Order: sequence, then structure tokens, then C-alpha cells
Amino acid sequence: MTDRICLSKKTNRERSSMTGGRRKLPLGHIKEFTSATTLRSAAMAASLALTLQLSLPPGALSATSGTDSPSGTLLLPLTPKLDTTPSTASDTAKKADEETGDIKTVAPQESNDGPPLLPNSVLKTAPDKFSVEVDVEDEDPAMAESINEDTTLKGTIQIVADDTEFDQEKNTFLGTGNAVAIIGGQNSKLEADMILYDQNNEEIDARGNVRITRDGQVTVGSAFKFKVNKDEYLITNPDTEINGATVVARKGYGTDEGIAFRKGSLTMPDPIYIQRNTMIGPIGYSAEVQQKMIHPDAYVPVKPSVKFKARKMVYEKYKTDGGNLTVFGGKLQMGSFDIPVPRFSANISKNENTVVFPISPSITNNLQIGGMHIGPKFNHAMGKKGILSWSPMLQIGGRNLDGTRNDDGAGIGLSGRVSYEGKRSKINIAAGSVNHLMVADAAYNIRKGFKFNAGINRFMEDGMYGYRRPRLAAELVDSHQIGNVPFLSAVKFRTSAGAYQDNPQLINLNPQYAELFGGTQTSTVFKSALKIQEQLTAVTHPLFNVGNDKWGVKSYIFGGVSARAYSTGDKGALGQIGPILDMRLNRVRLQGNYTQSKVGGSTPFVFDQFIQGQRSCSLFGDIKVTKYLTIGGGLGYNLNNKLFYQKSISAAIGPEDFKVLVSRDMIRGMNRLGFDVLIGSPIPFDKLVLKGAPDHGQLGGI
Repeated sequence: MTDRICLSKKTNRERSSMTGGRRKLPLGHIKEFTSATTLRSAAMAASLALTLQLSLPPGALSATSGTDSPSGTLLLPLTPKLDTTPSTASDTAKKADEETGDIKTVAPQESNDGPPLLPNSVLKTAPDKFSVEVDVEDEDPAMAESINEDTTLKGTIQIVADDTEFDQEKNTFLGTGNAVAIIGGQNSKLEADMILYDQNNEEIDARGNVRITRDGQVTVGSAFKFKVNKDEYLITNPDTEINGATVVARKGYGTDEGIAFRKGSLTMPDPIYIQRNTMIGPIGYSAEVQQKMIHPDAYVPVKPSVKFKARKMVYEKYKTDGGNLTVFGGKLQMGSFDIPVPRFSANISKNENTVVFPISPSITNNLQIGGMHIGPKFNHAMGKKGILSWSPMLQIGGRNLDGTRNDDGAGIGLSGRVSYEGKRSKINIAAGSVNHLMVADAAYNIRKGFKFNAGINRFMEDGMYGYRRPRLAAELVDSHQIGNVPFLSAVKFRTSAGAYQDNPQLINLNPQYAELFGGTQTSTVFKSALKIQEQLTAVTHPLFNVGNDKWGVKSYIFGGVSARAYSTGDKGALGQIGPILDMRLNRVRLQGNYTQSKVGGSTPFVFDQFIQGQRSCSLFGDIKVTKYLTIGGGLGYNLNNKLFYQKSISAAIGPEDFKVLVSRDMIRGMNRLGFDVLIGSPIPFDKLVLKGAPDHGQLGGI
């Protein structure tokens, strides 16, 4: 036997006229998305279930209208079905008769299909709409106040569909055609072609075009099963979008411990771009890296040479702006080779993908201490954007401050480094035992283009003067650019002011570098002074431009002026101008220039001298040997002193989406290692867990 029911609302005035000394609240009047309020006693739950059974007798479960396309809403309390004994049914019928006069006192009839039922002959004709109500005793004012028409009772399910049916024999409710189910107390909604609720098992079964919306997260699938009393559910072929990332899996399992997807893939909103020291690569590749950082999706190859897969991933939606993804048992697949990747975390925001590896290799010159430093690097995420790193290393080689080699133990010793990098700040401290030298730096971005820099025995950038190495430095630097200047492509200003201290022997750490300052320095006098400096540089629009980006040549004019003053009374000025020639010859990229400089004034520091010379030239370039190898380098030559002030070699090795970058600066004795990894293909996984709160996974339910 199948009947249809339609539950509706009643006004406050209608309820007050019907209830007399009792306050009755219609479940049909409950709002769909309000917070859940738990009933205060088990007696209330029993009363709710009993009222439902007695308010909807079999005779009343008939079609309520003569329309061809019946429609309606099922609003059902999710409480265990209660067996109604004959005496209970009789007492209830008597009570209803005494209060309303609508139901007479009769003996219950026996039924083979369930509990005793009241005979249809004693009931009124079913009205067009039903209102299921809950009685609240007047003598319990606290409970009466806690339940009102704006309350959603926990454990209430509402099913809306084009056609809703109740099967009395199976005790099931069926909604077909644009079916929607809403469970009270949950900010969620279930949509499907068909939704079946089995009240005996307290289970929801949805089929066809399933769509689940929960807290702004949308999941679609082919089937959905939900055990109401256990908060367990199963989604078949789920497809979920999380902050722009897409999860596709075979199955999705949900409990009050969280949601887990099995055997699927995760597609990021943007490719994961893992990079370090990318600017040390060849000149042509460095230009490509700058574009890749802005639009990484444009550089994802059609057939990626590097694929990534994971055994398990945990997505914590509540962490950071875009959510935090932790990967366990990851592997980089390059052809038939699998490279294990230690556990790491990544932010999967649409605006930024920040990746943190707990352990990574460190092959570096350790802040220009000297020699080569090799060891593991341990990384720890701090806050939303911070990364704390520390690295114990083995130091091989290095010179003392007096320029001599340290031959004790064949120039082998220990070194270490501690670093912190946040959204605005960066701090590094390093030391080595071979040459007994400590190097440190710090930077803080006050606002765009305006920052604070500090360093100890550290090479620091100084615009037109290149890199210089003070013993101590603390400065404020403001850099900004002006566009729309006639005949010029860009005009840049660099203003700096700070306190500095010199150690002349720092130039001795590399003999070729010391030659540019007149040879090995023996002075141990540490001079200190304040300095303020202003620099202005400009580049013209191309004087001529022939060809294209594959075969072509361009020419520019570069120029700049600088003025500086010291608290010692020293002051100086610098002016530069010269042509730049930029050539692209298929696989070859060359950039050369000649510079005429005019230097005036004096400086109290050794490190602050201008070493480029009044007449100089430079040539930088690279050649793309194959798609797996690009080799480049640079030469800068002081024509006055007949010395190289720049001499370097670099290479980018590997496929297009996985480059290892190496470079060596022979003048300053710096060796550097970097990498450039782009992962844009879906990431296969065995298991993906979604967490909505720090203490547990996303709650069960829909």
C-alpha cells in the first residue's frame, strides 16, 4: 500500500485556538537552515514519535488532491519507531477525544504488519494538508522557551520532491523528481533524482545526479547512502571541489571522524611550482622563470615528464587562507624511475602554492662563508606563511681572513645554518669552523618597495655599485619605478640610508676578488660611518628592433647617476651610460654592453669602492643545447685595470618541468644550487582525508 502525504505550516493564531492550555509547535513551520536545538528529555522524543503515528492514520494517508502531478514535502522526526501497545493506543485515543472530540474511544485493531492501528471508520476525512505538532507542558517554562517556531529540532529530515510517497508496509518515504533532503541541525543539502528514506533502518539512499552542498563545499556523484543514527555515509564516484582544487575518486566515506576518498586524483587550481635559487640560472632561462612565476599554468607541458603520486594526503580546510595539504608517501615519477619525496605540506590557494618539505638536501656556499657545504635541511612550518629551517653541514674548503688556506684536516670542518622566512621577513645565520667565520642577514618588507636590510659579513646588493661586503650593515632602502616617461621604457629610483662598518680583510676570502681592490688587505682597522645615497637609472625604448623573439636583435641605451654622502665628511658621485645589444639566435641568447663611467669623490670604506672601472664591457649569454640542457655564463671586464670583475658559469639541467640549476661565481668564490619543479597534472592518491576542524575531521552527515 502506498500513500502520499503533504506537511504544511499553521499560523500562531491557528495553533493558539486549537491547543487551549497547551502550547503546540508545528514541525512543518521549522526553518530549513537554522541551528539545531537538542530536545531536553527522552520523553519529548517519545512524544514526538507517538504524535506522528497518531496524527497520520492510514485512512489519512491518501492522495490529497486530484492533480495529475502530485507534489509535496515530507518533514519527519528521526526518532526510533515506537511499538504502540493496545492500552497505549486506547489511552491516547481517549485523551484525544476528551480534548478535541474528533476521535472516539474504540478498541484497537490487530494487524499482522506491525503495531495495532486505529480503525479508519472512526477518523475524520483527511484534510488537504497535515500539520505534525509537539505538545509542550505549560508547567515547564524552560522547555517552552527553548522550543519555538524558529527552532530546528535536531534529528529532523525534510524531503521535497516533485512526487513524495509513503510506503506504510515498508515504512519508507520516497521522493522522486528533483528530490531535495535537508537534515535538521546541519548546514547541508542533498539533491538527487530519487531520495529514499527507510525509517526502520534510519538510512537515506539517493540515486542519480547526486549533489551534496555542505558549508559551501559541493560534491557530486552517482549514488549516496547515509546512516542517520551513526553519521556514516558512502558516495559513489564522488567529484568534489575544494577551494578551486578538484577531487575525483571511486568512493567517498564519511563519518564523524572525517571524510576519506579512496583511489582518486587531486587536481590543483594552479600548478604546484617548487623553486629555489631560480635566478642563478642562465640569462635566457632566468627570463623564462620570471614569466613562469606569473603564469605557471602556461608552462605545463602536454605530456609531463615528471608526475607525482601520493599514498595519502590530508587537506586541512581551516588552515591558512587557502587550506593546507599534507602529503605522505609521495613519489616523483620520471619515466621508469621513482624518486621518493619526504612528507611535505603545501598551501593550495588559487593565488599562491607554498610548499614546505620537512627534510631537503642542502648543497650551498652557506651565505658565502667559503668552500662547499653539504648536509640535510630540516624545515618546520610556523603560522600561516612562516618556515623555520636548520641545517647541520660538512664544510669542505674555505680561506681565512688573511687570505691563506686552512690546511688543518685537509680543509674539512663543520658548519651550520638557521633560517626563518615569513610573509614579510627573512633571517639567516650561518657559521663555519674551517675559516672561523659567521655570516648573517635580515630583511623586512615594510611596504611594497620599502624594506629594512641588515647583514654581518654578508654580500649585499647596492644598485649601480653591484654587490659589496661590509662587516656590519643596517639600512633602509626604498625602490620605486616611474613609467610613461617619453623615450624611456622605465625610470627607477633607489634611495638608501644606514650605518655601516668595514673589515678590509673580507676581500681576502677570494684572491681574484682581492685583486680588484689592489691586492690582499692586511689592515685590521674597522671603520664605521653613516651613509645616505640616491640612485637614478633609466633604459630607453629599443633604438631598433629587427626580427622576432626567435631570430632578432634589439638595442637600448642604459644610463644612471648616483650621489652619496658619509658622516665622516666623505662624499662621492657616479655617472654611467652605454649601449646594450640583445640578440636572439634561435637557441642562443646573447646580451652585451659597453659602459663609460665617471667616478668622483671618496669613500671611507674598502668594500664601498667602485671596481667596474671607467671603461668596461660585459657579455652574458646562454645556449640551449637540448631541451634537457642549457649552458650559460657571464664575463665583465675592467678595461682600465685589465681585470675581470665578473666571471661566472651556470647551467639548467633536466626536462622542461624539472630543472636543476647550478652556478659558480669565480670572482667571489660562490657556488650555488637551485631547482625548478612544475607539477600541473592531477595527483593520484590512494587516500585523501578532508578535515574541517583541528580536533577532528569534517563532521558526518550529508
